[in-house]
Amino acid sequence: MKIIASDYDGTVNCNGISQRDAEAITKFREAGNKFGIVTGRDLDMALWVLFEFKKVKTKIDFLICCTGAIILNGDGEIIKIKKGKVLPEHHEMIKKARELGVNSFNFNDGLKRIYIDPNGKIPYDLDCIPEFTQLNVWFMSNESADKFNAYINENYANVISAYRNGGSVDMPPANTSKVTGIYDYASQFDSPEIYTVGDNLNDIPMIEEFCGFAVSNAQDAVKKSAKHQCDRVADMIEIIMEEK
Repeated sequence: MKIIASDYDGTVNCNGISQRDAEAITKFREAGNKFGIVTGRDLDMALWVLFEFKKVKTKIDFLICCTGAIILNGDGEIIKIKKGKVLPEHHEMIKKARELGVNSFNFNDGLKRIYIDPNGKIPYDLDCIPEFTQLNVWFMSNESADKFNAYINENYANVISAYRNGGSVDMPPANTSKVTGIYDYASQFDSPEIYTVGDNLNDIPMIEEFCGFAVSNAQDAVKKSAKHQCDRVADMIEIIMEEK
């Protein structure tokens, strides 16, 4: 059995899900394989992914969101959730983000979200959200996002993981990633062949870990990390299904 774990925005979702991709995904699943989405989106935004697939009359088998911290089945039911504790270190992260000109900063525990005022004019209380599934930080410049991403990984890797996605930095609990989410989902099957596809920097770990594809609109660093390239997910599926 084969599993395809695909990024969503910029990969399957390019101004919507194309009919060609939808038909290819259905054909892939009908052959006894599994297709799912792995995204940095939080739970609320990820559930919209299932709605978008319904619009093109296509089912998927799994949805991994919050960069691996939450795994859902194709019906949107949570089957696994990983949380980290909110610690004093998080106040230092907020301080550093402000120094770099953060635009937005929020904590998410899977069910609710707390927005941190980037200008520091509105008090915040992290005590009301003792656990998190992911922190999301967005900067106006990629340079600031890159500096913040490096700062987190250099100083707080024991607390949180950081993955840059353009001007955003997605931060699930330590040792959590798209890779761990895929392994968690795939563990229920006997030695599946795993393929991944993506377009942005936060997809590189899963592209390098598994048999990875980069779509043609991917960033150069993503293309360099991939074993294969394809224009659309449908092209990837055709290549995989032709393999012996």
